[in-house]
Amino acid sequence: MSLDAATLAAFTAGVVVIVLLPGANSLYVVATSLRAGRGAGFRAMLGVFLGDAILMVLAVLSAQALSANPIIFRILTWAGAAYLCWLALGLVRSALARIRAKRQHRAEPAPTENPTHPPTAPNPIIARPRIAPFRTALITSLLNPKAILFFASFFVQFIDPDSPTPLGDIAVLMVIAEAMSALYLAALVLVAARVGRSVEPHGWLAIVGTFVAAAAFVALAVRVVLP
Repeated sequence: MSLDAATLAAFTAGVVVIVLLPGANSLYVVATSLRAGRGAGFRAMLGVFLGDAILMVLAVLSAQALSANPIIFRILTWAGAAYLCWLALGLVRSALARIRAKRQHRAEPAPTENPTHPPTAPNPIIARPRIAPFRTALITSLLNPKAILFFASFFVQFIDPDSPTPLGDIAVLMVIAEAMSALYLAALVLVAARVGRSVEPHGWLAIVGTFVAAAAFVALAVRVVLP
């Protein structure tokens, strides 16, 4: 490995800053943990890990092609924003279905598989939905403009093409990035799952929380597409 201590420290500091900034990945992990518990939250976290790993490899292979080509990056940005809005729509439809069921006093049917495809029958609350957190988190990560820009511009700056061990350097940087992300996301999963368990599953607080999560997804989508 040709990376010195100063380079590793600078890279780690940059990773910590970008990880702590609110983004689509952390928002989805929190929303999933709140609604479905720790297991689903950790599966979402694994989806984020795989997505980030793919983005890091693509950033190295493309040599900053994404950040250097504004058209490609803009297309990916709008695609990511559209996907966030799609997630928000699923949350809103789910909350509305719960409100209708709560008013009609119907029994809860089988929970839905994916928050982007809410139940057709009224559902008073999805306390432990069988969502698809890994797949959804993976797509969210791959379409996350913040992650794309970070890996395409910042990550590759620490890779020396003349290094005698380029693959080793890339592996070390990837491990650092994933480790920092793991610590942060694991904390979010544990806290959010604990909060989710303490909320009455068929109460108005859970329904309002679903609307808040949907609004957060929309706000994030608007932020990433605005200059």
